[in-house]
Amino acid sequence: MPRPPPAGRGTLGPRRPMRDFFAAWLATLRSPLLPLLRRALSSSSGAWDDPLSSSAAAVEAHFQAHWSALDAAARQDPAQVVSAGDWRSPLELPFLWLGDLHPSLLTSLLRSLSPSPRLLAATDRVDRRIRAAVPAVSDRLRRAQEAFISAEVSGAPDVEAFLEVLEGVALEANRLRRGVLSELVAAAGGYQAALFLEALSRFVLSMHDPEVLRRFDQCPRPASLGNTR
Repeated sequence: MPRPPPAGRGTLGPRRPMRDFFAAWLATLRSPLLPLLRRALSSSSGAWDDPLSSSAAAVEAHFQAHWSALDAAARQDPAQVVSAGDWRSPLELPFLWLGDLHPSLLTSLLRSLSPSPRLLAATDRVDRRIRAAVPAVSDRLRRAQEAFISAEVSGAPDVEAFLEVLEGVALEANRLRRGVLSELVAAAGGYQAALFLEALSRFVLSMHDPEVLRRFDQCPRPASLGNTR
């Protein structure tokens, strides 16, 4: 089996907007990384071998590279990263927290794969860490917003201080996502970890699949969101 290409191809800089990076990142995940992982899963018969190990490691590194790129973008323009960037699909928006996937989606995804009692216990531990960390990060942002509003009313808003908090919040949120993925992959281990990474890749790609988005656009909206004339 050919060796997977380097994950997170390219770097994010002032001349490469996050939209361009993310489009290239999705394309690399779609092909060749996910097909290579699927091929390794289908040929391994449940065994943990070199092709499966290298393919799974490449996919995990690809997700880590995405969050590193978000860190770099946050240092350039934290307001854009904390909000839903213009590179996001409309279906993706409900699943975002401070600029990217909510970390609890990772544990929910792993649970959907019917893991062993041992892995469920490990997932519970990660969930407890998420439940403690997410409100703390969100509260930090809320306090910064309240302070900015109060200062704005008095005519002396500290924009630099607010942007500094936004950057810190974005970096902290990405750090949490990175840690959660690493912990879950390590806890799952071997073949189960590869299945988890394959499922995560499919989920992310589905949020940008033209057919899925077409069905989303055509789905009837609740009456309360319809014509209000």
